[in-house]
Amino acid sequence: MENLIDIEQARVFRRTGSQRSSAGMRDTFFSRSELFKLLNLYSRRVMSGEWRDYAIDHDATQVTFSFYRNAAEHPEYAITKIAGQKERPGPFVLRSGPRKIKQSQSLEEVIAAVEKRLHLVWSSTV
Repeated sequence: MENLIDIEQARVFRRTGSQRSSAGMRDTFFSRSELFKLLNLYSRRVMSGEWRDYAIDHDATQVTFSFYRNAAEHPEYAITKIAGQKERPGPFVLRSGPRKIKQSQSLEEVIAAVEKRLHLVWSSTV
């Protein structure tokens, strides 16, 4: 059995993708240094036993790094980088569930807000 591909449709699909990036809309990702800072925060909380999983989601307008206590739950925190212009990156937003906790142009300020929040140090089950 053969699969037929319409070359003209493939060209149109390719053109629309390139037009989006030339119009100023670019896919948003974390830079290497931003990802390093997020994974550093995650690894420290994993060592303390607080977090067990993470996820990274992205589309053309934003990228989100989510921290999970358990994989089956909703994320405890989510840090989102919103798309901006080429010369000026968009803001970072910290959310806990539906609540917006912090919004800043600096990832360090958002991470500091996570570190300032109370977290489980020790628990005894009775």
